[in-house]
Amino acid sequence: MTVFKDLRDYLDELRAKLGDDAIQTVSGASRDLEIGCLSELNAEREGPALLFDDIPGFPRGFRVLTNYMGTAASCAVALGLAPNISKLEIVRTWKDRSNRLDPVPYVDVGKGAITENILEGDDLDLRIFPAPQWHEGDGGHYIGTADLVITRDPDSGWVNVGTYRACVQGKDRLSLWILNNHGRQIAAKYWARGQACPIAVVVGCEPTLTTAAAMSPPEGVCEFDLAGALRGKPVEVLYPPGSLLPVPAYAEIVIEGEMPSPSEESVLEGPFGEWTGYYTHSGQETVVRVKRIMHRNNPIILGAPPMIPTITPGDQAVPLYGACQVWRHLDKSGVENVRGVWAYGRLLMFVIAVKQTAPGQARRALTTAATSTHTVGGMQRYYIVVDDDIDITDINHVLWALCTRVRPIESIEILNSLTTIIDPRIAPDLRAKGDLSMGKVLIDACKPFDWIDKYPGQNRFEEPYRSEIRERWSSRLRL
Repeated sequence: MTVFKDLRDYLDELRAKLGDDAIQTVSGASRDLEIGCLSELNAEREGPALLFDDIPGFPRGFRVLTNYMGTAASCAVALGLAPNISKLEIVRTWKDRSNRLDPVPYVDVGKGAITENILEGDDLDLRIFPAPQWHEGDGGHYIGTADLVITRDPDSGWVNVGTYRACVQGKDRLSLWILNNHGRQIAAKYWARGQACPIAVVVGCEPTLTTAAAMSPPEGVCEFDLAGALRGKPVEVLYPPGSLLPVPAYAEIVIEGEMPSPSEESVLEGPFGEWTGYYTHSGQETVVRVKRIMHRNNPIILGAPPMIPTITPGDQAVPLYGACQVWRHLDKSGVENVRGVWAYGRLLMFVIAVKQTAPGQARRALTTAATSTHTVGGMQRYYIVVDDDIDITDINHVLWALCTRVRPIESIEILNSLTTIIDPRIAPDLRAKGDLSMGKVLIDACKPFDWIDKYPGQNRFEEPYRSEIRERWSSRLRL
């Protein structure tokens, strides 16, 4: 697998593997809405990575990168795979690789490019960076959308790395919205002792690190070590003076500080247009008291602005990894003949392809997928199982199966389940009571097994002939 030293190394590899058009430099766009809108329009057409420079009001070279893994080809490059590999093969390869992941401990290299600029005392000022206002309703400039938030458990010394939205609140204040996950649980230990939680927020890393930060490994496993397993080489870190928090030695920006209990200091955080496509949370949240800023020359803010789920986001790694995890769960549960898993709407809908060889096989795949630990307690709504003649990476094929192979009175089930607090469908009165009940929909869109041989034939050319025609005509037609 290709090992990237830093984000810039990854961008060089994108150009080398996909051509210069893989990254488009945009000059003169404002950080107030223009960068966000251009990123959204570009993502809608699954366009190239966008590197914004010459941002009004900021020095040239202080840049913002979006859509950095916005296509299947760029995801393949990030994972060290051939750029022309199929979407489903990316998931299959990642699944097989994940089965063999043994954490590779990070290594302290003592120095790195992140120390090129160190700001402390009167020089501290988060406002030197062109953090964008991504959407019109956002309540501030969000520097952290694809960030790494690093904390250390005060009891075990375990280093946790998560991704939480981060908003600039002043020259030496940053707000974070952290749900009840590992990062919050670690912080609560410090607060219970009357202490502020030491914290570092990293903005701008190579994609293996941002991918690992979103993987939620078990307690005690550091995401840096998981990234090392994905890379096949340790993540290189350094310890800033006086700090026990390892930070990537070749990151673009590192913001160090402490996070006091919200009862001691908090700030109005939000609103913020989340990945669901809605504004669902705003309130008094945690604050980072910034003590030191480190950044490289010509720093790059890595942005993954949330968009409505049907738009390809700037980082496809989350849905790809979600599909990988569900597929692994199906394999470990003994579900046979699974031919693929794909996720739509950033994990709101999973589609499973099976080769039916026995009655009840499709239903077992459905119920097993819906109880995966990767999906329980999230917003995952729909699980669909289809025959293996359906291209599950093509939504039009999935819709065809839904519309022609489902008998609603017998093909659909609803399971009781909980959702998450950012779910826009929670009624206000239920939200106030903390009632997060929602449910999951299971849809069997397979041909009925007991008369599968009698199902009407389909008027579609077989793939070998389609491939032959594509090759024969590719120089004259776009097929």
